[in-house]
Amino acid sequence: MLGANLRIISDLKEFISYVSKDRSFLNLFCVSEKDFNRNRKLPFDKLILFISKLCKKTLSIEIENFFEELGCSMSCSVSAFSQQRLKLNPLFFYFWNSFLCRSFYDNYGGLIKRWKGYRVIAADGSTINLINNPSLSQYFGGQSNQQTSFVLARAFYHYDVLNELIVIPQIRPYRYGELPISYDMVENIKEDMLTIYDRYFCNYKMIALHLWQEKERKFVIRARESQNIIKAFINSGKSSSIVDMTPGVPAIKSLRESGFVITKETVLRVRLVRVQLPDSVEVLITNLWEEEGHTDEEFKDLYFMRWAVETNISIQKNILQLESFSGQTVQSVLQDFYATVIMTNLHSILIKDAQNTIDNSTIQTKYPMKINKNISFGKLKVNLVSLFLNNDIEFIVKKLHDHFIKYQIPIRKDRSFDRIVKNKQSKSKHKTYTNYKPSS
Repeated sequence: MLGANLRIISDLKEFISYVSKDRSFLNLFCVSEKDFNRNRKLPFDKLILFISKLCKKTLSIEIENFFEELGCSMSCSVSAFSQQRLKLNPLFFYFWNSFLCRSFYDNYGGLIKRWKGYRVIAADGSTINLINNPSLSQYFGGQSNQQTSFVLARAFYHYDVLNELIVIPQIRPYRYGELPISYDMVENIKEDMLTIYDRYFCNYKMIALHLWQEKERKFVIRARESQNIIKAFINSGKSSSIVDMTPGVPAIKSLRESGFVITKETVLRVRLVRVQLPDSVEVLITNLWEEEGHTDEEFKDLYFMRWAVETNISIQKNILQLESFSGQTVQSVLQDFYATVIMTNLHSILIKDAQNTIDNSTIQTKYPMKINKNISFGKLKVNLVSLFLNNDIEFIVKKLHDHFIKYQIPIRKDRSFDRIVKNKQSKSKHKTYTNYKPSS
């Protein structure tokens, strides 16, 4: 894993270097072709690193610390940073993350974790709380009541649960719902991906879009128990059944708007699988067929894998402090969102080698142990500049490995807790304040 991680870091550095030196490529990530032409204290490559550090303190403190890490005696002002970031298209971080994911799958090769040959992808969305200012409110929208209004963004993720990697991140205006985003993203799902959805995404159109690709995409969707076809299956007592689904008027209209000509006689054949829980019955809809070797007993554990995307969203919000943005403009929100995604993925990749060391340790413990992600991310953030600017990448990666294995926490399996929503407006601890940021 060490060798693979070194190659991934080298690839990421090469990507930044190539973009910085190739003006035609750099123009793709600039607001104007005149941007980043002059020699500034925060040129393109340094600006990328600074935003990637996910600044959560007072910006003047973050800037001063960053230039100290660079070994520069003179830093830049907050105003200079704000002007420089206006030149950067946020999509740079989106494509940098795509490049990271491709590098991971290429370099890890046979170490990639799969379920029966598939990458298991959990798809789910979340809302992101933003500052209530006119520009963000106009672009993202939100909700309001009699007392106040809330500015919100809509985030959506396709998350490789076995390899702990966000492969397709999206952030959209709040008024653009999770269903339309999920429809848009079906074309980005690869043939070797098995996508898992919760019951919010259970509808005829979602299933049709997976089945009607040039080569059908595999899926598992939790069914809505209120649907007649699902009620009949539950009452039948069967553990599995092949059924035909027909579209309602809304599905026909929506699919026609997407370019598909269908009628009420257009049938979708799917498999229903019963999952018996201690207090209830769940039904899963899938195109994983029994004759392909997918038994009924496998689906409970398979669907449970979906929970990992919820955990990853929690890590972004509560450890990486996603909702504490370093700026109050649309552009800064988009930059910080995609930068958070790539830092989440980079952290996930770099701790794999340390986790492997722990798993292979001969020291006996009461419980299996895992890396403390809160502390390990802090160590990564402190060493990020060295990781990308130090020529001896191996030294920094090994240094991080040694830091990571020092901080372990036990894995206590089969624990369950009631979900308690403490704040209905946000499940995150960290928010952006217009007049305050911590200095330490």
